[in-house]
Amino acid sequence: MLLSKKAYIQRIATKKPNLYINGERIDNFIDHPNIKPMIDSIGLTYELASKDEFKDLATANSQFISEPINRFLHIYTEKEDLIKRIKLARLLSQKLATCNYRCVGCDILNALYATTYDMDEALKTNYHKRLLDYIKYVQQNDLAVSGALTDVRGDRAKSPSQQDDMYLKIVEKKSDGIVVKGAKICQSGTLVVDETVVMPTIALKEADKAYAVSFAMESGTKGVTYVLQNNAYESKKRETPGWESGNPYGDRGTFLVILDNVFVPWDRVFMCEEYNYAGLLVSNFTDIHRYVGSGCKAGFIDTMLGAAKLMSEYNGIQNASHVVNKITDIVKGQESCYACGLAAGYEGIKTKSGVYLPNSLYSNVSKTLGLPAIAQAAINLADITGGVCVTAPSEKDLNNPDIGKYIEHYLKGSDAATTQERLKLIKFVEYWIAGPHLAGAIHGGGSPITPNIFIQRLANVDQKKSLVKELLEIN
Repeated sequence: MLLSKKAYIQRIATKKPNLYINGERIDNFIDHPNIKPMIDSIGLTYELASKDEFKDLATANSQFISEPINRFLHIYTEKEDLIKRIKLARLLSQKLATCNYRCVGCDILNALYATTYDMDEALKTNYHKRLLDYIKYVQQNDLAVSGALTDVRGDRAKSPSQQDDMYLKIVEKKSDGIVVKGAKICQSGTLVVDETVVMPTIALKEADKAYAVSFAMESGTKGVTYVLQNNAYESKKRETPGWESGNPYGDRGTFLVILDNVFVPWDRVFMCEEYNYAGLLVSNFTDIHRYVGSGCKAGFIDTMLGAAKLMSEYNGIQNASHVVNKITDIVKGQESCYACGLAAGYEGIKTKSGVYLPNSLYSNVSKTLGLPAIAQAAINLADITGGVCVTAPSEKDLNNPDIGKYIEHYLKGSDAATTQERLKLIKFVEYWIAGPHLAGAIHGGGSPITPNIFIQRLANVDQKKSLVKELLEIN
């Protein structure tokens, strides 16, 4: 089933989540200036699915319900599914210049599909069937699904069982379900979806089996509290809801999600104390998410690249050789990341479950290529824009009857743009240079060191050593 953006918003509006923003309890969240951009971002995923020009990427035919569905609810049973998924990620990042809030949910569903199949085969459980029933449910109702992975972790030198609730855990098993307690942090858009699928954040040992848990919960479930991130950018959106904040779709809005003895019925539980499979689930997820992330980063950089080119014209320096070189360097970085991501898809492997997973080595390499690419793009964008990217007056100053004429005159660039157009672009650059989304783009898919660990494990350097010994006839 495919629903409209309007239907999605009407459905979300009926929910009554326990939400706090900047220390205040919020009841009407739909039109809140910090929340509405997230809703509009997810809304675009529904809009694209309804437009003929985007349907090939934005929709898929479900193998489970035999209907067209949103691609964010699709299971990758063909290699082409992987390719279309990464292309959709880039497209949405080009159009939003921020998170679409549905990637993690889609990636967890596919990771769980592969993992629960292996669990059922080895342990004679029925998690895979539960998951399949759940997938059919969200597909039939065209629900927006997010994912929750990152635990608060506390002291990183200690394991989950050595700390007090710093990782989400099972506190009780009952005849009709489980009770969980803990928190997830950096949860992108989880308030404004229909469902959130939860999973562990690390591999676990037997002593930590209570933390081996995966399940689905509705947004606004009893016992769940959402605390919105707060930073200068969120304050700016509350203060001036126009173009002052740079991006109409907002920054990467995230929440601290507190689960205080939350009940989950068994039909929504996909892992319960099977600690031996937590690492596999995490690995399957990160391979997919880092793969998709290369599309997201390429799309983000597309908007930074466009901003750099526009700003060079607005500043009258578009023909300067060093500016041309800086723009070219942005292209080289982003396309290297994206090409490696595409290679991971084309070299994807079909698992026993039937789901395709991207090549693990290439997925992790694409993540490491994406980090310097987006960082260098930000540096070059700041260089081309100038210090005004963080020192410009505000939209209110431009509109002020007393000083507006001075802003109009002194913030003017070349004749390629009006002062207001240049200021709007400056604020968009500020969004990338001084806003919180850049850190999110860097840490999305794991901290920068984590892909290196996978690369070291997968690279098989000893085999390359043997190649040289054979070539040189060294015993």
